[in-house]
Amino acid sequence: MLKLVKPSKKYIKSFLKVIDDYKKDDNHFARGEINPLIQAIEEDTVDEYLQKLSDYEKGKNMKPGYVPGTTFWLMDGDEWIGAFCIRHALTPLLEEWGGHIAANISPKHRGEYSSFIGIKMCLAKANKLGLDRVLMTCDVNNMASYRAITGLMKMYGGEQISDSQGDTYHQHRIWVNTKKIAKIK
Repeated sequence: MLKLVKPSKKYIKSFLKVIDDYKKDDNHFARGEINPLIQAIEEDTVDEYLQKLSDYEKGKNMKPGYVPGTTFWLMDGDEWIGAFCIRHALTPLLEEWGGHIAANISPKHRGEYSSFIGIKMCLAKANKLGLDRVLMTCDVNNMASYRAITGLMKMYGGEQISDSQGDTYHQHRIWVNTKKIAKIK
């Protein structure tokens, strides 16, 4: 059964089972949640990494331009499936690229409906954080994420707004309401 958990050392062993898949993966969509974890494992700084996540959730010790964010790992029993970060606010840059929720599903679990379920769970968490709607973005070439996000928009309401385009990215941008999902949970 899929569940969202707060990052903890007790789940690192499970992540180690997918770390090689990430290292070999050519798909680098939303690797911002994964690369620091891999680096922390390789440098034996997992405690510091977990403390940084805890600090960011509280808005403490953040880099300039960052916003508070809550990180969750998606687990299926003891199996590590993916990572999500719910940003508590948006900056002008996040309005163009990144949005409120960053998601990354391990390579071996992509296309298994895990992303859709994980994002749905994150919408309920976002509502509890006081967000009545969240902006989600995905690369225009990431059709699996696009289908998941638009599916949730159709279920819970929202709107697709104009794509953003920079020098190195082209993003779909979609608002998804969180109020209806909060009533279900």
